[in-house]
Amino acid sequence: MSNQDRVVPDFDLEPDFIVERIDLCVIRVSPTRHVAVTEEHALAILERSFQLTGHRPYVMLIDMGLVNDVSPTARRVLMSARHIRAAAMLGRTPMDRMLAAPYEDAVYPAKYFTDKQTAGQWLKLIHDLVCEDPIEHTISLTVDLEPLKAWPRPRRTRY
Repeated sequence: MSNQDRVVPDFDLEPDFIVERIDLCVIRVSPTRHVAVTEEHALAILERSFQLTGHRPYVMLIDMGLVNDVSPTARRVLMSARHIRAAAMLGRTPMDRMLAAPYEDAVYPAKYFTDKQTAGQWLKLIHDLVCEDPIEHTISLTVDLEPLKAWPRPRRTRY
């Protein structure tokens, strides 16, 4: 099985996550219960997000509050999604911060926030640049399943 065949289009996100479009190119991901994020979750979240935005690049607001763990394979998938333009991780506890920390090395800007309004303001700056094109795109969902080949990347310090 090749890496491209690993997408699980029929994986049911419903019991674990709500993935919703809250603006043209803004996706909100919220767990519905305590969950350990798997590679299947990650791929299904990306696929659903891509569908909801009409195949446009998008920014993402992720609520980390009920996330107990993120598997290494899920982390690799999420950190290497090339259609995500930025991700704001929203949390309240040191554990949330710890789970969000690796995403600061993602292929897109990612930042941890404890305040939803501040996270929204940060995403809006990037959203306004990303979503100025109103035409639906035909690009395909792209996930680099081997992002660690060039590891370690220099750590980003400012956005």
